[in-house]
Amino acid sequence: MRRTLKVLLLCLMCIPARAWGQEAIKIGYVDLQRALNESEAGKKAKESFKVEVDHMEQSLEKRKSEVEKLKDELEKKGLLLREEERDTLERDYRQRLRDFERLYKDSQQELQIKDRDMTGRILEELRQVIQGMGEQGSYTVILEGNNTVVLYGAKAIDLTDTVIKTYNQKGTKISSKAGSKSSAAD
Repeated sequence: MRRTLKVLLLCLMCIPARAWGQEAIKIGYVDLQRALNESEAGKKAKESFKVEVDHMEQSLEKRKSEVEKLKDELEKKGLLLREEERDTLERDYRQRLRDFERLYKDSQQELQIKDRDMTGRILEELRQVIQGMGEQGSYTVILEGNNTVVLYGAKAIDLTDTVIKTYNQKGTKISSKAGSKSSAAD
């Protein structure tokens, strides 16, 4: 993929500007990660995600303390209990521990999916903004300005700040959703 992009970029640079029907080739780049982190929608999504993470951590911590309490009870009273009672207590402890571990794993997966979903929606909206800028600004190509695609780019062709500003002014669906969820939670 990276090699194909480099070959494409090299080909674009080698083709005379007249072949494109333009006077000059116009190239720009955008640091999508920075745009994601600094845009209003990205900040709101981070806030919303942090609230969800905190809520989930509190719930997991409560379950964890219940399991630890049961473990302590088993360790302290285990020798004093009859064999059937101790076996029942051990089974209960093992079951709750498995439930907690499963819940923890499921919670982690759920958070990863939500993070991927929110990030994906914001990135898609950013791509739409970039596409519009490319068409309106008569750009030949706009590259992603991370360290693997653009190793160096003059600040003059860095469109990241403009993309962030345009995206924030656009009033995205994501920022509206995140804002309404956080105001509903308050």
